[in-house]
Amino acid sequence: MAYPYSRSETVADGAVHVAGLALAIPASILLLIEAAGSGRMTTAAALYAGCMVFAFIASAIYHLSPVDRTRPLLNRIDHAAIYFKIAGTYTPFVALIGSGFAYGVLGIVWALALVGAVAKMWFWGTDGRGSLALYLVMGWLAVLLFWPMWQVLPPAALFLVATGGIIYSAGAWVFAKPEFRFQIAIWHSFVLSASACFFAAVAIALQIG
Repeated sequence: MAYPYSRSETVADGAVHVAGLALAIPASILLLIEAAGSGRMTTAAALYAGCMVFAFIASAIYHLSPVDRTRPLLNRIDHAAIYFKIAGTYTPFVALIGSGFAYGVLGIVWALALVGAVAKMWFWGTDGRGSLALYLVMGWLAVLLFWPMWQVLPPAALFLVATGGIIYSAGAWVFAKPEFRFQIAIWHSFVLSASACFFAAVAIALQIG
């Protein structure tokens, strides 16, 4: 259901955000402790964790803000943060792979993140169609890394990456249906579930790296 949301929708979405932050912040701290001392993996893990937590905070502030006049700006920041979350998620896996090809793909993903964030902040405004298309393009560029990841990641991590990608893509369909009741809470539940899959995969990758 499009904004303004009903009270029950706001409460449901707030619960999803609280759960996300309650899990993401301590989990990120534990991830950084696990990654400490491993050089490039420490940097990659810090970038990933920082982008993830920033995206969750930006989303919570935007969707739970009671001040209508700030919503257009907060919407732009929220959507821009998603680009960095996607790029940040790539980073630990590429650091583990370590090949020139993988870093080339990572460079493309980060370039798209910067372009998308700038476009969202200054050109696309609150129109979510361009953002959604670019999110999907960035996410599915991961197929270029399928074979390199197959060579370095255990089956459990590969399964989690694939599952997370499918959940994100399924959630994108919900994101495009604002007429659904509780649409925004359902969408964020998809995001939280997919994020958990990728987090678990990153944790496994750090144990290898």
